[in-house]
Amino acid sequence: MRPGPWILLPWFLLSIPATAQEHPAGQTFQRRTLVVPARPGEVPPVELHVAVDVATLVQFEAPLKPGAPKLPEHEERIQLGPTSDDSMVILLTRPLADGERVTLTLDAGPGAAPLRFVLVTRHDVVDARVRVVHAWGSTDEDGAEYMARSLLGAPDARATLDVPQEAVKYNTQVSRGRVKSMLWVGRRLFATVTVRSRKQGTPPWKLVQARLRATLADGVLLEWPAHLLSGAANPTRQQHVLTSLVPEGASQVELALDGEDSPGVFRPLSLEEEPVRP
Repeated sequence: MRPGPWILLPWFLLSIPATAQEHPAGQTFQRRTLVVPARPGEVPPVELHVAVDVATLVQFEAPLKPGAPKLPEHEERIQLGPTSDDSMVILLTRPLADGERVTLTLDAGPGAAPLRFVLVTRHDVVDARVRVVHAWGSTDEDGAEYMARSLLGAPDARATLDVPQEAVKYNTQVSRGRVKSMLWVGRRLFATVTVRSRKQGTPPWKLVQARLRATLADGVLLEWPAHLLSGAANPTRQQHVLTSLVPEGASQVELALDGEDSPGVFRPLSLEEEPVRP
């Protein structure tokens, strides 16, 4: 890890609430739990939101190896320091430029692809604490995938789905992604997404990942990749179905659609606070 003045680390950790009062009005300190993708090299890196003179605590499930987190060579504005075997603090000492993204990679061990993060500055939020975890298992994954494939092959009308109207739209310069419909089966969500080309002769934008975000009862934001199944693409359109379990008690479910090198923006998935029960 890049050396830094870590004798002051306890002061930084204890000063997070006080520091929040000194930053611009409307900037919120948030706690997040991030579920890492199964194949991190095939999707955009995960964003970590940092701010000058604010310590962001990042916790992992397994101990960190010495030198595992790496910043670009000659990057001196960002300090990394350990707080325990499985945690580190990120401290930004000088501002990043608007839109600047600084890569942080983490060696995940033998045979595993490295975890990729990007450090960004946002005017509305700062990460105070981030937990990085691996995906949890589910006993009904096989049945859920079978149902998702059935929905993927269903006629366009999909009369059996709740909310058949267009719930959310995601636009790019050449393609438009639309969440067409949703179905709740208990706490499991199914959503159909269509990506359509907006420019004649240009293939549809490639959707590589769908991420969900929800607010847990303790106020922590949980972000995780949904299981995404893609249908056959034609010259102008491609259909997808995503499915995932939503934790019990979670609210304000949001969705982000990611391209190969462009992470999507989280937007509300439904106007309803609670899942629609079949």
